[in-house]
Amino acid sequence: MKKGSIGVNLAVIVIFAISMYPFFVMLVSAFKHQMQIYENPWFFSVPFYFDNFRSAFKQIANPIVNSIFVTAMGVAVTVVASSTAAYAFARYSFPFKNFFYTFIIMLMMIPGFVILVPQFINIKDMGMYNTLIGQAIPPAASYTAMGVMLMRTFFEGLSKSLYEAAEMEGAKDFRIFTGIVIPLSKPIIATVAIMSGLQIWNNFVWSLVVTSGDKVMPVILAITTISGDINQGDGVKLAGYIIASLPLLILFFMATKPFVSGLTQGAVKG
Repeated sequence: MKKGSIGVNLAVIVIFAISMYPFFVMLVSAFKHQMQIYENPWFFSVPFYFDNFRSAFKQIANPIVNSIFVTAMGVAVTVVASSTAAYAFARYSFPFKNFFYTFIIMLMMIPGFVILVPQFINIKDMGMYNTLIGQAIPPAASYTAMGVMLMRTFFEGLSKSLYEAAEMEGAKDFRIFTGIVIPLSKPIIATVAIMSGLQIWNNFVWSLVVTSGDKVMPVILAITTISGDINQGDGVKLAGYIIASLPLLILFFMATKPFVSGLTQGAVKG
């Protein structure tokens, strides 16, 4: 192995270790009581206190369910709206096609705080304030622009012979879309689903604005209220942060391969 390669590998390892160490500290501190955190904040301490996790889970169990429902609903809306719009832009020619596509992409440039108040007024007027659907729909609409951009590029990269063969067999547009395009587009769909799901799950500001009380509180808000007794201290909060991150980590690890593949193929026209 060349000396240059060894140096690059060592540099990567050092950077990775520095980047991951704060997460390591959070993980080990979640198993500690407050005095252990003060006495040894940088590494493991025994005994381990698993009651931190039990206490944290009791406080955020219902908010986690709320967040899973909100995220699933938002992702479903984003994927359906993005895929159908992207298919239309990729397959058909119609007046002002490029204008409409450019207008949709321009929506990605609008800062979220600019539309925060109008969105809140609309949701309240429609009777969706302090509801799960009210938390899901506006963010889903915002992330649809990104989905349209990625999916259109991917759809245009599919072989035209697939469309032509299906049309020769008498397949209509809906059949082509659901039977051919969607099965071949699992990587880009996984990419859009994960990216939008991550944003919806972690959407602190919108959740704070559109909810009140504990009934529909998402986990992103609930973790700010986690507390333990004087002995547990910050260990309970850190345990809650870890528990709240598990659903997204599980989703990402299950879909890592299609996510990376779709991100690459959706960014560059094949």
